[in-house]
Amino acid sequence: MKGDSITQRYGIIVFCVSGLVAILAVVLSVDGLGPIDDHQFIRTIFQGKPFGFYIRPDLGRFIPLTAQEYDLAARIIEPSPFLFHFIGGIKVLLCGVLLFYCLMLTRANSWALAILWCVTMYSIGFANAAIRLQIGELNALFLILVFVWSTLVSEKMTSPFSSKQNIITVTGLVALAVAFFYKELIFVFALAFGTVELLRYCRQKQGKIPIRIWALLIIGACYIIFYGLWRVIFATSSNSYTSLHTTAIWDVINLYAKNDPFIIFIVLPLTFFRVLLIIHNANKHTVYDSFMVAASAYVGAFLALRMFNTYYLLPVYGFAVCGIAGILASQAVTWFNTIVLVTTGLLGANTLPVAISDIQSLKSIANNHYQFVQVLSKWLIENPLPNSERRNLILKGVSQGSGIEIIISLKTFLESLGTPSTSFEIKTTEPDDNKNISSYYGVKDEMGYTANIGDLLVFNPYQSVVITPPLLAPSSNEIYRSGSEWALPRWSGWDWLKICVFSQNNCASGIFANMRYTGYAAMLVHRLAAPVQLAPLSSPSYCIDPLELPSTMQAGITKKLDVSIENTGSEIWPANGVSSPGMFVHLSYVWINENGQVTFEGNRSTFPEPIQPNDKTKVSILLNMPMQPGRYKLFISPVQENVGWFYTQNNSETTKVIDIYR
Repeated sequence: MKGDSITQRYGIIVFCVSGLVAILAVVLSVDGLGPIDDHQFIRTIFQGKPFGFYIRPDLGRFIPLTAQEYDLAARIIEPSPFLFHFIGGIKVLLCGVLLFYCLMLTRANSWALAILWCVTMYSIGFANAAIRLQIGELNALFLILVFVWSTLVSEKMTSPFSSKQNIITVTGLVALAVAFFYKELIFVFALAFGTVELLRYCRQKQGKIPIRIWALLIIGACYIIFYGLWRVIFATSSNSYTSLHTTAIWDVINLYAKNDPFIIFIVLPLTFFRVLLIIHNANKHTVYDSFMVAASAYVGAFLALRMFNTYYLLPVYGFAVCGIAGILASQAVTWFNTIVLVTTGLLGANTLPVAISDIQSLKSIANNHYQFVQVLSKWLIENPLPNSERRNLILKGVSQGSGIEIIISLKTFLESLGTPSTSFEIKTTEPDDNKNISSYYGVKDEMGYTANIGDLLVFNPYQSVVITPPLLAPSSNEIYRSGSEWALPRWSGWDWLKICVFSQNNCASGIFANMRYTGYAAMLVHRLAAPVQLAPLSSPSYCIDPLELPSTMQAGITKKLDVSIENTGSEIWPANGVSSPGMFVHLSYVWINENGQVTFEGNRSTFPEPIQPNDKTKVSILLNMPMQPGRYKLFISPVQENVGWFYTQNNSETTKVIDIYR
């Protein structure tokens, strides 16, 4: 941080400490367990059993250290969600502090330190790994940072064979070797970094090659041999984790570009540029270039495997940010540094809202899920079906393929709470979208289940077809609904600017319409839903309960409105709970000015099912006020798409006159 003032240094330290405290506060405020991965803890630790080493020959997985810290803690202290998230908070703290110290060792200036620290700690991958418990990437990041620290310290020591350096070197090598057992592909870091460092010493003729480089290559090679033999000897299935989760290559690249733009648009191009430079001039090659090559090799491995997850590239940040910091610190060209840092800062700022949305969603889902399964278990035990029949739990909008973990999780949590496994069966409404996964888990191939009387409809956040729980459905009674159900839209910074600043569209309306569902609900089916028949209605009729709307409202604002509506006609309104093309009936509204002209139509809201005569339901709409002041008539009315509005036939009951002011 040469050339920085004392004020700048302390300012950056205070800034990073404040950010770390904020992240810790969020992690420690989680008081529930989520459905993804966390059901492993319910199956073992909460039943008084050891978690066991995560070794899966059937999937080719060998990551035995995953979740062992939770297992160890639970043997000493009674297991609880708080205990587990407290451990997660410790990991966050260690990563944040060690990352800051490693960046300090590179001698990068204050701006570089702050931006590169933030782009890691506020990344989408870090946000997801910080809340989800059974994730090895956070541990891997910390261990890689230990290795980076040992390497940077060793590079700066003048006495290469001192006992102190030997201890530091061994510590780094052991840390990286341990990381192999949290994530198999970490060996790519070892081999790539070791190989490039070997080339550096050979080309620059620096004398005797350090033992740590040979040790690094030997450790990486030994792991590959061990892992390969293990796969050959113990693999028990033709399926593998990779084969079950492979995605089209361009889809993978696109997903990583959206979730890790710093890696894709800064790290990879800068690595390419530096490789060309050091090929031309070996003396330009530094340890920071080796960091960059190792980071890029790891990214290339995941692209080659065509696998994506939001946190898969998190370990890359340990090498990448320290590599970039060191390169910038040694650069004399200030404009180049400025371009890299400004671009990095903008990319980090662009993904920050997504990271906030993810961490908010994961926290809300964990808390809601933990409460939901306890209420549901109690209800199932107290309301058994006659003759020991199984009650069907219908996961709305979920497919057996992509939703397999939700199925397994719900079953595990319910059984752990004392619900007999013979008392319920879990089914899904959507066709199988990944037959490899469902076949692996032995789930029977179904095209999608239609609910019957006595079934429980379960609404959850992990849906392939988004279906939110209705406020009131004619064919079912509400058993449970989460108190807090929504999180911010998963929009990037650019999306927020585009929708809320540069667009003429109503920002609040866009936010309401794209909020992420994070709640849970269960509804008991007491009658069969009518079949959907798409045909023009001849004489639709309806009645809406009195609306609680003031006579004057501000122009341009958005108001969420719950509308109770009854079908007072003799025909069934076709609806299916989702927005689909065709002559479906939706609920919407129109504003009509003093000249009798329709100013604009509102967005459509779906009815939960076909609405039969005399049925009453409740639907939420987002009411956008006109932008221009004046007196308007508001009509809230069903509309049959491609046919017409209902209010044109019985508008006297639905008129509301409102004065709009600026």
